[in-house]
Amino acid sequence: MSSDLVPAGSDRIGMLDTTRGIAVLGILMMNITGFGLPYSYDDPTVWGNESPADIEVWRIMALFFEGTLRGLFTILFGASALLFLERHASHANGLRPADLYFRRTLWLIVFGLVNGYVLLWSGDVLFYYGVVGLALFVFRTLAPRRLLVLATVFMILQTCVSVGEWIDYRESQALAQAANARQAAGLPLADGDQEALDNFEAVEKDFRPSQENLEANVASVRESYVSAFRVHAADVWYMQSEFFFRHGLLECMGMMLLGMALLKLGVLSGAASTRVYLAMIVIGYALGLLVNLSEVRQLEQAQFAPETILRTFMTYDLGRIPMTLGHIGVIALLCQARWFSKVAQLFAAVGQMALTNYLTQSLICLFVFTGAGLAWYGQLARHELYYVVAAIWVLQLVWSPLWLQHFRYGPAEWVWRSLTYWHRQRLRRASPAASQLPAST
Repeated sequence: MSSDLVPAGSDRIGMLDTTRGIAVLGILMMNITGFGLPYSYDDPTVWGNESPADIEVWRIMALFFEGTLRGLFTILFGASALLFLERHASHANGLRPADLYFRRTLWLIVFGLVNGYVLLWSGDVLFYYGVVGLALFVFRTLAPRRLLVLATVFMILQTCVSVGEWIDYRESQALAQAANARQAAGLPLADGDQEALDNFEAVEKDFRPSQENLEANVASVRESYVSAFRVHAADVWYMQSEFFFRHGLLECMGMMLLGMALLKLGVLSGAASTRVYLAMIVIGYALGLLVNLSEVRQLEQAQFAPETILRTFMTYDLGRIPMTLGHIGVIALLCQARWFSKVAQLFAAVGQMALTNYLTQSLICLFVFTGAGLAWYGQLARHELYYVVAAIWVLQLVWSPLWLQHFRYGPAEWVWRSLTYWHRQRLRRASPAASQLPAST
């Protein structure tokens, strides 16, 4: 049996590739803050200036894009996992499709570890997708309705985790306030008071580190690759362990199951009706913007107090998931428009090389922001980071279609595919002259 079970490009779904291209480019708009600024993702006042332009950029991202590009990316992974299994089940018998699927998914974990520990990106999602993707196999045959129910359950559980964190914070805050009140009254601290004060101070520093710690963090990242590794390795470990089990696991499972359901319903392949896509846009944006606008107002009025940040996490999915569905509706209608076809093909090329482009973003930002290259970490204002985003977008929009003119896969996709089939895949496209030669008998 040929190791190339499914010919490249013969059965691609145009809307999926286009959506994936938009997602991989768009996710950089959110990731760039983590690449370029210390501890400023949730609170723009921590670092990166506080000019009107910086706050306005944060506001636009929070209203329209926070969590939605990651959500779109995760939905597409769930759909792609299902598509991989369905296509290989139709080309092979026995355990072969399962064998390929699990091998493919396990290698994705390795890509995630490389992205985290070599390219120094603590916000990597490939590790999450690889780990959670292993569990998707058991859901592959479920009907869309059951997938939607399960997706809802997982997202509700994720919200419950956020509610629990807010309650824990409030309890810690109350204990610290009581201890401070006793100190202010000149009374001796009771048992556990000092521990309560220390715990609350540690929580506060997680949200807003001291200026001294921030400056030390920036200096270490800018000094050299080795010193940057020491800083980021600790963050990667936290994100791929504690944070993953608290947040990433449930979120990824919920959104991936949603992606599988949407693919089976024809929503992600462009097969749904225009009415369905319009409903996704109107309802999704109306609900999403209403929630997001409320969160933005709360955060700005409270000057990004940790208590308020945690409170907005409780409504986070209620805003971002409808917004994500609205984005899908817009993309679907654009893909149906004839005037958008050339642009869709451009995004589709980026989407066909999504793994390569995602890893390339980390590689470029490693060079731009750490001591391995230009050492711009902490040196640009928040709004200036988007000049870097725009430059990377131009690069990837240009090089993706040019590469695919000559090669069947992106470099990382070729490596991933070769490892999955445990056989070196043909990379170069056949020349037009060769493709016209008669087959030998």
